[in-house]
Amino acid sequence: MENNPIFKIFESFPRQGPGDDEHTEKAFSIIAELPEGGGEILDVGCGKGVQTMALARLCPSCRITATDIHQPFLDVLEEKIAAEDFSWRIKTVRASMDDLPFEEESFDIIWAEGCSFIIGFENAVNYWKKFLKPGGYMMISDLFWFTESPSAEAREFFAEIDPSMMIEDKGFDIIRNAGLEQVGSFRLPSRVWEESYYSEVKGRLTGLEEEYSGDKDALVVIEVLKKEIEIFDKYSDDYGYTYSIMRKPE
Repeated sequence: MENNPIFKIFESFPRQGPGDDEHTEKAFSIIAELPEGGGEILDVGCGKGVQTMALARLCPSCRITATDIHQPFLDVLEEKIAAEDFSWRIKTVRASMDDLPFEEESFDIIWAEGCSFIIGFENAVNYWKKFLKPGGYMMISDLFWFTESPSAEAREFFAEIDPSMMIEDKGFDIIRNAGLEQVGSFRLPSRVWEESYYSEVKGRLTGLEEEYSGDKDALVVIEVLKKEIEIFDKYSDDYGYTYSIMRKPE
């Protein structure tokens, strides 16, 4: 897996997907209460840890465990942790999001920005909830259709790269069917996709094509990124990220 060109290409981006500190803070503000002393946060699929560091600033008393399968992402995060002297309350663990090495009911908050599609939203909700303490909160942001009738071109594209993508209301049903209470949700504005992610990707595509000119697998990934940006430019009203905040009953 470490040789997958997706990892090498995404190492070059500051963020591994759209989002920003403003909307991390907005999602965190929906959590009604934290245990005395701040509690334990699990950041799943943390990438380079942009949101990990944001969470650490938002909750100075929280202890955070950040996981990702790709060690170079965690190495970058470790540098950030050291630079801000957060080593005493943030630790990194290399682990697959569908095989987490933790005891059940270990965390007060589980956080997952833009990564649950890897195992599917429904699988993520039902697997990760067991690591949540009673009364704990989980935040998952994932890609959803905002309409029952998306454009044929967008539907065809996502049928290839994210076949489990569903309409927003079905995601809300999954949360309820998992026995969790949905306490809030909001959509990530389309401008944030451009400002936080696509502008950076666009600026690097030519250089990436040159760097990986002899690597067919990497060039396929780059072409998919180019097509993804084209689809978003045309059809951003049809889909986007929804941040869902849910709570496990006590």
